Amino acid sequence: MKKYKCEICGKNHNVYRGIESPLPDLISEIPEEERESRIHDMKGLCIIDKESLLGNGYILIDMENLDEPFFCWKVWVQISSEDFKNNLEQLKKGERVELNGELLSQIPFYSKSEGLKSKVIIQAFDELEIEIKIDEDSKFKEDQSKPITKERVIEIMQRLNHHELFKDKEIFDKPFSDRLIDELVHAEKEYIQKDKGFAINISSPNTTLFQIVNSNMLESKEDNIKGFGLDLSFDESFEENLEEISKFKKQEYSKDFKFVILDNIPIYQVDMGTDKKRIEKLVKRIIEDVYEQEIKMVGIDSFEI
Repeated sequence: MKKYKCEICGKNHNVYRGIESPLPDLISEIPEEERESRIHDMKGLCIIDKESLLGNGYILIDMENLDEPFFCWKVWVQISSEDFKNNLEQLKKGERVELNGELLSQIPFYSKSEGLKSKVIIQAFDELEIEIKIDEDSKFKEDQSKPITKERVIEIMQRLNHHELFKDKEIFDKPFSDRLIDELVHAEKEYIQKDKGFAINISSPNTTLFQIVNSNMLESKEDNIKGFGLDLSFDESFEENLEEISKFKKQEYSKDFKFVILDNIPIYQVDMGTDKKRIEKLVKRIIEDVYEQEIKMVGIDSFEI
């Protein structure tokens, strides 16, 4: 997991350069016991009920001065069955074909990505290789059309890690503890139990303080038990962060954290399992002891990665 220096708050946030989208409704809504008979899986292509054709391929976005794509998302797209039939012979010969499709996945940073018209590029070698290019006028299509700039990357990271700056100021109707427990319950059901990556931002009114993530995303993860992890990063080039590190190290609970360095940034992580009351207690202590924030003003915002 790489870190990115945020130009809004000066802190270092996680950079999520790829996701694997969950199964689309066309598949997930089919009962498990019926899937074998109703879904024909061709390792990249799925035919549902002998009618709908779905592809599982990659959306790539390049960044200036990089030799490899900066963002790489594995997503689902519905493909025109007629186009597929018309190009089947070319596919069998290993030729590259371009089919019409519609994006079925929701992509971070692009609020209206699901449903966008797309071109599905398929090449058949030992296995199918599927690349998806957005074909409908949108910010998504614009970003795919040429390498994005560093400034655009910064904007995307800001929208990810500083949701509070891009929406109306929130007035909390529940105490912090209740809001956190609700968010943990939601994340366990929607992300952990479905093996999805996620992050929960713990945010002051002006910045993200730290994150709760899927424990499988921790650098220090040593087992396969599903649960929550705390991820605290401190950039020592900022005086404020040096003070926070000092406060953190003075706390008895800091001994439970494992120390790693990513991109020259000190990171402290701890696997918390699924004990939500323990997580709530520790999160509140960190907010008060290390960041000296007023608990009732701290926001909580989760999202899939």
